Amino acid sequence: MDTPRAGQTSASGSEDWDLVQRSLQGDSQSFAELVRRYERLVFRIAGGFLRDRGEVEDVAQEVFLKAYGALAGFRAEAPFGPWIAQIATRTCYDHLRARQRRGEVAWEDLSPSEQTVARSCAAGRPAEDRTAARDLAERALAALAPKDRQALILSDAMGNTAAEVGQMMGCTALAVRLRLHRARRAMRQAAERLLDGMGGAD
Repeated sequence: MDTPRAGQTSASGSEDWDLVQRSLQGDSQSFAELVRRYERLVFRIAGGFLRDRGEVEDVAQEVFLKAYGALAGFRAEAPFGPWIAQIATRTCYDHLRARQRRGEVAWEDLSPSEQTVARSCAAGRPAEDRTAARDLAERALAALAPKDRQALILSDAMGNTAAEVGQMMGCTALAVRLRLHRARRAMRQAAERLLDGMGGAD
């Protein structure tokens, strides 16, 4: 079964509501079915923020545990997808905030392959080493505030609209646009400082 996008209403919304009600009555199989329906969505969100598979699995498990504990507050008229997506987003935010790294990345901190990617980008050439390119992007993202990083990944990497991102993050679409503007500016400034360091290292 394809997982619906977080901002869309599932065609089986009434079925989800029935599963929620049965879960609240102690039917563990009903909650297991909700997990099966939405685990792809939760893993997709967690995987957008975390690179380590073990961390993704831990966070996904935490998301469903939180969702189970909050089922009594789920509203009948609300689609389950956006509700679980919001829990997943907040859980990822808490996880990122707990392990946020401080300080900026210097040129000498980069691996040789990351330096090669940075030189290619500075010259306007595509990066041949995709793994190193991802590592370099991860370093730049790590310098952002957790909520700015969330907004950027949910929007640019996962293709959600500002309204959908706002629903997942619990804020307005305008606030999301402001965060995206700030995050992109911070990423650009970090890249400029890194490339300045590259010039000094040559």
